[in-house]
Amino acid sequence: MIIDLHMHSNISDGSLSPSELVYLAYDNGVQLMALTDHDSMDGVHQASAVTEELGMGFIPGVEVSTGWGGRVIHIVGLGLDASAAGVDAFFRDVCTKRDRRGQLIGERFASFGIQGAYEGALSLADNKDNLSRTHFARWLLKAGYVSQYQEAFDKYLKTGRPCCVEIDWPGLDEVVELIHSAGGMAVIAHPGRYAFSEDWMLDELFKKFQALGGEAIEVCSGSQTRDADQKFAEVARQMGFLASAGSDWHTHGGSRPLPGHQSPIPEDLTPVWRFLRHL
Repeated sequence: MIIDLHMHSNISDGSLSPSELVYLAYDNGVQLMALTDHDSMDGVHQASAVTEELGMGFIPGVEVSTGWGGRVIHIVGLGLDASAAGVDAFFRDVCTKRDRRGQLIGERFASFGIQGAYEGALSLADNKDNLSRTHFARWLLKAGYVSQYQEAFDKYLKTGRPCCVEIDWPGLDEVVELIHSAGGMAVIAHPGRYAFSEDWMLDELFKKFQALGGEAIEVCSGSQTRDADQKFAEVARQMGFLASAGSDWHTHGGSRPLPGHQSPIPEDLTPVWRFLRHL
């Protein structure tokens, strides 16, 4: 069974609508999928309706941003009820912070002589309520300020670069509590992407997450290396985490594999989808 529990639509920073993304996943053989847009569940109903028409399994999801150890950590929530009390208000507050960050990023670019960055990024966001650094990177590329998409992050937007503005993200405890209160399960997304200053900090993240009731880690991710997949499969074994997998697909021509084309989880691990609410 081909399963992909991490992908993005244009409700956040993906390029396809939720329905178009479902068709892409279907064409790539995906039989069970989750839509996990950043800090929004606005596309879940549309995606769910199309998966039902196609006979696919669907798990409602979201990728929630949180701060821990001086880094932005992403927690995927799977099986949530988007209509549960507090869910909509939680994400609308986060997206308000995203927009304010976007305005400040625009001001930073202006100080470097790059005018109109906020307006340009916003014009590329199909969902104006969910502005991300991805939209700035796309605008910089389109406007000719960088020659490659990744250059925008390396030169301006990633942590420590001159146009990076941090958000006061919800705490890890708040995020896990929200996911659980809405009937979902919490998963640490792509753990191979977190570059902590000290190696022990990642271990502490896992311990803290597990102590808060976090259930799973993304063992196989399209946005980390295959060596990382093997490393975190071992972490799941040793710590007793459930295992998840996802392509983290955003757009055609990107560096991520197509939906469903990420590595499968090892057979000895217990997959998180066995315990999830399907629509």
